[in-house]
Amino acid sequence: MHFAIQKDALVRALRDCSNAIATRVVQPILSNVLIEAVDDVTLRFSATDLDLAIQSRSTGVVYRPGKVTLPGKKLLEVVSKLPNELVSFQVNQDNYETTVTCKRSKFNLSGLPAEDFPKIVDSKLEEGILMPADVLRRAISQTAFAAASYDASSILGGVYLLLEEGTFEATATDASRLAHRRDALSINTPAGKRVDGDKEVEHVAATATLEKPLSFKAIVPARACSELMKLVDNSTDSEVRIAIVSGQITFETYSHFLSSRLVSGEYPRYHELFPAGYTHLATFDRQTILEAIERVAVMSDERTHLVSLHFEGETLQVSSNTPDLGRAQDEIAMRYEGEPLDISVNVRYIVDVLQRMGAEEVRLEMTGALKPLIFKQAGDDNYRYLLMPVQAKNR
Repeated sequence: MHFAIQKDALVRALRDCSNAIATRVVQPILSNVLIEAVDDVTLRFSATDLDLAIQSRSTGVVYRPGKVTLPGKKLLEVVSKLPNELVSFQVNQDNYETTVTCKRSKFNLSGLPAEDFPKIVDSKLEEGILMPADVLRRAISQTAFAAASYDASSILGGVYLLLEEGTFEATATDASRLAHRRDALSINTPAGKRVDGDKEVEHVAATATLEKPLSFKAIVPARACSELMKLVDNSTDSEVRIAIVSGQITFETYSHFLSSRLVSGEYPRYHELFPAGYTHLATFDRQTILEAIERVAVMSDERTHLVSLHFEGETLQVSSNTPDLGRAQDEIAMRYEGEPLDISVNVRYIVDVLQRMGAEEVRLEMTGALKPLIFKQAGDDNYRYLLMPVQAKNR
């Protein structure tokens, strides 16, 4: 195998898939990146730890086709320090030693045969949906942060994706908070197949479409969702193809592919957790309250991260009190309906959602001091964030 690729393109491709490289290596091959020549001008880079697999495609020049696996982290470290010039790879197919050259720099890396690399699931023949990348990006970014970080392998450590009757939902919770996003998809036009040359390819749709009216339920590990966000952000493709095959979920664009194991189990009946109404309603500027809360949070307890919110009239008072450190207080203007109300919350949980909301105005619906708080974006009923308050001790 012999190919050449521009250094910056090579670094991007390796970084895209590097987080799927196994950190606790049981099999040496799992610490390697598989490099394959797809055609004369396309290279594919793959990495997997058996739970998560990521592939990235990049343009290069293939002089002699083939495939090889090379130590992923070390290869990325090597090429990152090269000048931004053409990087050449020549593989000795007898012992898989690979010579990497760039101008006057030369490295020799020991490789392993590509045949030993785990097979990555192929979703090409499976039914799936073509979803606008911005719909998927918004759904994941506004929910995945609420998944439980303390147990990545449990149901609460994943993001629940649901497609049913033309509605796509994403939900995540760690039992103290719950983020939920829903978007309506179009199922009027099938994403059928068409022939382009001698290849059968899918229609490109302006909105999310289904190959046929189908439904699926999947709990995707939050880690996989985080990596998916990076790939979608780095891709110029307007759509992502989603499919479920052999107990895994796959996300695919032209330049990137990600597959992840699914978390087994039944997700909680989250719709029942949202109150049917509210008795207190506060509306405020998102950036203003975010800045005020971040200032007051400096004096919050490093263990509990509690801040107090006092709603009355047209003023929201934010305060924190840590006896060993001191006190902090700030006030912002708001529109408020209801009797005065005092609530204590984990400040990190409020900052998390405010940073991810896109609207300038935020609605906060409440029914009592120890009842769930419901954050919504003004003018957007498709996103809801439920936060449980904390019963603070009197000081």
